[in-house]
Amino acid sequence: MSEVFERGCRFACRHFHFLVGDLKAYRKKAEASVSQEFMDSLNFTGLDVEPYEVLLFSYAGAMISFLIALVLDILIMAFHHFSFGEMGYVTLIMMVGITVGLPVAALQFISEYPKSKARYMKIHSLGDIPEVLSYIVMYLKLIPNLENALRFAARESKTSLGKDLKKLMWDLEVRIHGSIDDAITHFANLWGKWSDYLKRALHLVRSAVHERSESERTLTLDRSLDVVLEGTKSTMIEFSSKLHQPTLVIYSIGVMIPLALVAMAPAAALVGFQVTIFQLFLLYDVILPLILFFYIRKILLSRPATFNPPVVPEDHPAVEHINKKANLVMAAVTGGIIMLPGIFFILLDAFPSRGVFSLFSGEGTILSAFPHTLFLLWGVTAAVSLYCLKTYTAYKKIRDDIREMEKEFSDSLYVLGKRIMEGRPAEEAFIHTAETLKGSKLSEVFSRTAFNLLSMRMNTSEALFDKKFGSLKYVYSERIRAIMRLFVEGIKKSYTAAGIAIVKVADHLKQLQEVEKGIRNALGTLTSTLRSTATIFAPMIAGVTLGITKLISTVLSGQDFTALLSEEQGELFFGSPKVAVSNVQPEYFVLVVGIYIIQLVFLLVRFSNGIDEGDDRIQYMYALGHSLPTAVAFFSIVTIVAMIFFQGMSP
Repeated sequence: MSEVFERGCRFACRHFHFLVGDLKAYRKKAEASVSQEFMDSLNFTGLDVEPYEVLLFSYAGAMISFLIALVLDILIMAFHHFSFGEMGYVTLIMMVGITVGLPVAALQFISEYPKSKARYMKIHSLGDIPEVLSYIVMYLKLIPNLENALRFAARESKTSLGKDLKKLMWDLEVRIHGSIDDAITHFANLWGKWSDYLKRALHLVRSAVHERSESERTLTLDRSLDVVLEGTKSTMIEFSSKLHQPTLVIYSIGVMIPLALVAMAPAAALVGFQVTIFQLFLLYDVILPLILFFYIRKILLSRPATFNPPVVPEDHPAVEHINKKANLVMAAVTGGIIMLPGIFFILLDAFPSRGVFSLFSGEGTILSAFPHTLFLLWGVTAAVSLYCLKTYTAYKKIRDDIREMEKEFSDSLYVLGKRIMEGRPAEEAFIHTAETLKGSKLSEVFSRTAFNLLSMRMNTSEALFDKKFGSLKYVYSERIRAIMRLFVEGIKKSYTAAGIAIVKVADHLKQLQEVEKGIRNALGTLTSTLRSTATIFAPMIAGVTLGITKLISTVLSGQDFTALLSEEQGELFFGSPKVAVSNVQPEYFVLVVGIYIIQLVFLLVRFSNGIDEGDDRIQYMYALGHSLPTAVAFFSIVTIVAMIFFQGMSP
């Protein structure tokens, strides 16, 4: 997203500089007018843009959004022959609202992006705390040198917090901080604004180094790690307890109320309301999704990070061959082919024909109970699902393998550490661990390590980390690699000390895994309900409602209920009755609601994934690739069955 934002800023400077006149003068004016918070956000996020570029991009975004809304307005007006009388006041008000609201929303979103990005990064960095602090604690238990412990954590952690530690160590090198105690105090106070438990843990770490006895130092270090783990767990549980009301709001305004009102649209004619298909399109496919998007985004921005998912490198053998652009083109072509029958039937409706083609259009034909606009929904679904699964399935599999290895790793450390504590040489300890864990993924890694030690005469560091023959060459877990580096550091001191440290590390890993599991369990019920709503309940409700809608439309067809209002008043407020829901073919009603169901799946899957995994693009795209076909399949089947069932009930 950051790269897209930077490219957008540069594009706006090249092509939309006419919006501000003299670019050099505006640059100075922008730098003088933005707040210090804005500048701090740009520096913190590392965005390679300047304030005037961000503001110009926001103006360009607002202008483009206005033009898009204007094109939509022109299309709707053209359908009504540019007659405000045919459009009605309701449609006109909705069009004006979108035409004004969309540019304002774009302006606000783009101009505030650096601030929201910085806020997100700071919150997201809190998820790095357990990992980074565990590296510091594990190192200090082995070698009580705080500066080296911080360097080790900064070197081994590829997280945002790890990068901040690197900057801290650089500041220490250039004497910005007088001592390591001053540096860690500064770091604790800096991050204390965002995480009180990190601040307390860092102060405990600092005091632990000055403990005279090893037992007291170990107790203090354990206490610091407990503070972080408990703080992480309690923060997420507190967040999950506050999700009840937002989830209820999303379920109400996103699922129940809109889909229930679908059936009421044709019946509104009973009281003189002629709701048009364009009004429903603007409400369901533009206004409601935008409201849900910004509401969900607001909730997810307040989500505290817990444990960040494993990173899958782009040079991994299983993903380096994936061509995302080629997958996108193939998915688009496949979706377009599936949409062709729907386009064909729409053209038949627009240009009625006689002969054999007349069998496929109109009431009483062989396809009257089959909404042909479903082909359009299937095409979109196939394109999105095909791209997501073809591109991100490999990433998901690799990540699952990494997590499985990390789960096995804590048990393997017990075996390895106990063997080392007995005074056995490293190669024998690795062989014993490999045999004990035979059948697991890590067994092969330890076997390869022993082979390197015995047959290739490597030392422990080379046996594990050699670029060509190292046993960890194809292990992509940063956690495993970091702990094995700690093991290498430990055996330089003594085998016994290294064995004791490794057993303690195994305890820490178990603690981390238990806390992570507890957090997932706390959120599991909520996220599973959201996924079920997106993929099953909402599509089923929509399908049944559309069947009822068709029944009501059939019953009301030919009836003139607008007499409750004068004809002039009805058309003035609600537009021409020619495009009223009760007079429009049900296929187009299915299309409007189907588009909304697809948008709802995008939003609810994003919401559930954001709660469960945080900002995890891989998991989101993979889940979307599975959820969208399921939802559209349920929607299609239930809609067809409901229409056939209720068609038989119509007089």
